[in-house]
Amino acid sequence: MNLPAVDAGTFEVDSRRDVAVAKRKIRAAQFLSRATFGPNLEQIEALAERMAQIGTRRACEEWIDQQMALPAAYHRPLAVDMIARDGLNSQQNDAYIQRYRYHAWWHCALAGEDQLRQRVAWALIQILVTSQDGAGFNDVGAGHHSGEGRWLGPTHYYDLMVKHAFGNYRDLLEDVTYHPVMGVYLSHMRNRKTDEAANRFPDENYAREIMQLFTIGLYELHLDGRLKTDESGNLIPTYDNETIKEFAKVFTGLAFKPHPNATGTGRFWWGNEFEEPMEMFDFEHEPGLKTLLGGEVIGSETSVDGDADIAAALDNLLAHDNVAPFLSRRLIQRLVKSNPSRGYIRRVARKFNNNGQGVKGDLAAVVKAVLLDPEAWSGQRLLGRSRPYRVQVIARGTDYSTLSEPVIRYTRLLRGVNATSNHHSGRAMLMSQNYNWTQEPYLSPTVFNFYLPDYQPPGSLLGYTPSRRIPNGFLAAPEFQINTPVTSNRLAGRYIWDISNQMSQQRWSNSTSGVSHNSDMIFHLEDEELLCTEDDDMHELMDRFDLVFCYGSMPQDYKDRVVEVTTAETAWMKNNPTWRPRMEEFRVNAALMATVLSPFAAVTQ
Repeated sequence: MNLPAVDAGTFEVDSRRDVAVAKRKIRAAQFLSRATFGPNLEQIEALAERMAQIGTRRACEEWIDQQMALPAAYHRPLAVDMIARDGLNSQQNDAYIQRYRYHAWWHCALAGEDQLRQRVAWALIQILVTSQDGAGFNDVGAGHHSGEGRWLGPTHYYDLMVKHAFGNYRDLLEDVTYHPVMGVYLSHMRNRKTDEAANRFPDENYAREIMQLFTIGLYELHLDGRLKTDESGNLIPTYDNETIKEFAKVFTGLAFKPHPNATGTGRFWWGNEFEEPMEMFDFEHEPGLKTLLGGEVIGSETSVDGDADIAAALDNLLAHDNVAPFLSRRLIQRLVKSNPSRGYIRRVARKFNNNGQGVKGDLAAVVKAVLLDPEAWSGQRLLGRSRPYRVQVIARGTDYSTLSEPVIRYTRLLRGVNATSNHHSGRAMLMSQNYNWTQEPYLSPTVFNFYLPDYQPPGSLLGYTPSRRIPNGFLAAPEFQINTPVTSNRLAGRYIWDISNQMSQQRWSNSTSGVSHNSDMIFHLEDEELLCTEDDDMHELMDRFDLVFCYGSMPQDYKDRVVEVTTAETAWMKNNPTWRPRMEEFRVNAALMATVLSPFAAVTQ
């Protein structure tokens, strides 16, 4: 089975010049949908204007460079400041104080100027996964060094993704390895050396996952993402159980930074700080030689240096040929599309291996390669037509599409309607939205993320024959793993409620303590309502919504039908003095619902 390309939509304009303008706006919207948490019309038009001045690729590259130059907005200090502004402290028991980790995340996603950094951080946290479900991760007790509630630890860990979003992956992996949140989550915290008499051996959890999930994957890959096979046609494992055991020896001897009063061997056991790197205690580090990937031997038979072993092990992992294609495919999946071609993976992987200056793992170069690759633009063909002048949008079909994850869909809605907070601080302080669609920062159900990168939903996709350009002969649709009838219904209910009220209501209260939270996000659709007075003007409204939320992928007959139904259903209001003042509101709400709940907003090309 192979599905044909479809006519996605038409943008009618007044002149040949306007055809070029419309094309640039669609390209700008498409680019910003990946590089941010969602564009608004003003941002689309600004980038499109810059495209007219210096060209599409140069304008997008300039935009990326400007974003990378912005200071990072870190979540942990923001959460602490939010708490203080609300007259609370991070160790309160009666204020659901842990909600501030969500408040900080949503504010950075919705209002942060460093949109690209925040979007890349969200991609990286879905590779280097932890969650808030770990021992002590919700503890309001104070850390021995920070003096703040220990529940801020996962937020401090998330800030590693923000910090290193444009840094080097090797540096990020080292910080992840030493972070106590990862140490607890994947159990190499207080991982002790072998004691055969006590039948104790090093924990293998982190050793396994750092290979399988963070660096090289399960099987050897070509640079273009194709799986390698041996002479018998069998897949070639990247490591075996002995390799896991050897790496497990490397990740021994790490523990919390000790309590200031700890002494001697007690320093290994007395500590609780999630906001300081773990420290190495060589007396609990596995002595001797360790044989790693490719037969490389590290360590010493005469001395013990745990930090040196870890550094050598991380270098060993990053030197493996799999790292570049493995991580390149995952970053493309999180930022652009579910099924990158072999050529796309190869081009990004080459940039991962060498940023042009001989440096491997430069994430700034990799992110730029992901977003500026020609294939990132190829999901739609934009054709200029005349008589009448118009831009015809042709969606290329299944190979080029991806289902947007629920969190991104919601941020796109709120940013697209220019939502602002009525909280006294002006900050976008949303509560957890996990109930609505089973995805929320800090709530990944397992170390494997919310969905598997190779997940295929039951149905026609299993029999779909992709282009030979796609590696390994199948199409993946990761986000469909959490797209169930229940989550779809809850998502629709949330959108209908929000749009009907033109706000995202964020409320919480504790009747016993009297602590409450009220922080609604108010939608701003005044300009759009001006296009709802005259029936014919609603075609312009639908083109605008198509551009901002669907990036040109909404079919023309669908847009026409929305206008037809909406104007017919609200026609009675025109001559009704009671309801006439609200006609534009009802119309814009109906049109917005029909847009953001459509498959054209859910599936991006």
